Amino acid sequence: MNTQNTPYGTLIIGGREDLFRKAIELAEENRSANKIPRPSWAMAGGSTPKAFFAYCKDNDAIPKPFIEHGTWYTSDERMVPVDNDESNFGNLDRLLLRHYDIKEEDKYPWPTGSAPAEAAKVFNELWNKQRGPAECFDICFLGIGDDCHTASLFPHSPLISNPVNTHFAAVDVPGKGPRLTVTPHGLSRCGIIVVMVMGEGKKLPLISIFEGISQPDLRPAQILSHYKDKVYWLVDTAAGSRLAS
Repeated sequence: MNTQNTPYGTLIIGGREDLFRKAIELAEENRSANKIPRPSWAMAGGSTPKAFFAYCKDNDAIPKPFIEHGTWYTSDERMVPVDNDESNFGNLDRLLLRHYDIKEEDKYPWPTGSAPAEAAKVFNELWNKQRGPAECFDICFLGIGDDCHTASLFPHSPLISNPVNTHFAAVDVPGKGPRLTVTPHGLSRCGIIVVMVMGEGKKLPLISIFEGISQPDLRPAQILSHYKDKVYWLVDTAAGSRLAS
């Protein structure tokens, strides 16, 4: 694997399965180094996480401490029920957590049955009661979109131009409807942030993020420069060929 230090974090380019193994290693190294008794793991949505779930199932790759003591979340969510195919947490549960018989009390879907603002409020209150405002997810997985968004921080997001001091928030995304998401403030309190980017279709967004002018309002994933010491980009060769040179 090709590893580089960049203004946006550690960039690791390699084969897909090597990167999936690396993701597991990063999560376990962070848990072990910080002696975290109940590690919180937040997964992203999309096709790459689904492939990662399949890899974890086929290889029994999730370390035992996460299975027995971990708590499970998603880093953002659509306002749909968990049994909807568009639900990020629903896919996490169906495609991974049930395979490992994760206890229901260790699963924390967003409360999408409430109005968006109320759902974010409830989620913040639950988190602060259980974990406290000084920390956010121990391991936070993210992806990027063709427009360089990450989590549900889209171009011109008010959560970037007018930051809030809560870990989680609701935001209305033009053309996509309301979303629930970890905020920049929440990302700043995460233990490690793992951005998995795979497929040739992500080549141009990656070039825009890493080689373009820093304009987080237009390229939201560039906010990760603020947390670069704990950000790891796991990029396959199809997506990262231009960056590998």
